[in-house]
Formats: sequence, C-alpha cells, structure tokens
Amino acid sequence: MNTDEFPIELLKFRRLWILTPLAQIGIIATLYVLTTLLFARGFRLTGNMLGGPPEVWILFVPITEEILFRGFILGALERAYGAIWAIVISSALFGLWHLKNTFWMTDDDLESQILYTALVFGPITAALALKLRTVWLGVILHYLNNFPTELMPPLGHWL
Repeated sequence: MNTDEFPIELLKFRRLWILTPLAQIGIIATLYVLTTLLFARGFRLTGNMLGGPPEVWILFVPITEEILFRGFILGALERAYGAIWAIVISSALFGLWHLKNTFWMTDDDLESQILYTALVFGPITAALALKLRTVWLGVILHYLNNFPTELMPPLGHWL
C-alpha cells in the first residue's frame, strides 16, 4: 500500500462487481432514508427510538462505525499486525464498543449483541473491507443488518 494514502485508502469508493461508486452512494442514501422513515414511524407510535429517547445520531451509526472500525482502526491494525490480527483485534474492539448500549438494553440482549458484533458481523465486514479495499459495502451491509431492529416495532403496529 502506498503510505501516502494511509489511513484513507479503505475509505475510497471502488467499483464492486456491478455496483459503481454512484450506485453504492445511491444505495446508502436510500437505506438512510428508509431507516429514517422507520425510526420516525416507530417514534410516532411509541415515543422512543430503539426503546430510548430519540437521538438523530443513531441514523448515521452504520456510516460512522464502518469508517471508524473498518476504515481507520482496521487499516492501522493491518499495517501494524497483518490482515488476520487486524480482523481479530478490530472485531473484538467493535464488540466492546457496543457496551455503550448498556443504558437501554437488557443484559441478555447486550451480551448477545456484543458476541454477534465481535464474532460474526465484525469479522465479516472487516474481511470484506480488506479484500475489496473499501468500507462502503460494509456500510450497506450495516444498514441492512440493523434493519430488523428498526423494522420490527413499527411493523408490529402496522399488522
């Protein structure tokens, strides 16, 4: 890797199969809008966002977490320790990051989320970021991964 590009190399949009950079931006924007509409619907019905007070920043979580963990942290760890250790360490840190949800999740749900993010979702998106040399597919997957959480309470009220 060209050291002049570090640490932003993984933040560049790249063509992924048939997805041009513009198509990726369009998908991310569409998922952001859908997420916002689902959260707004849930808030109108319950007065909460994911069981807590409304916070707009949560709409940007897939983008900010992927840039932080699969862009900067993974990229720095890959450079220092190689791909495998970078995936392991960044995924463990990503799991620990979810301790922040302790304020509105039950202990069992929190434990499940930490294990899932550290052992399943984190390694998958980290491996994809290193293979594809971009975080943006991970952003798309992150929005899709979070969709069931955002969809279920509003969907329950629609049925």
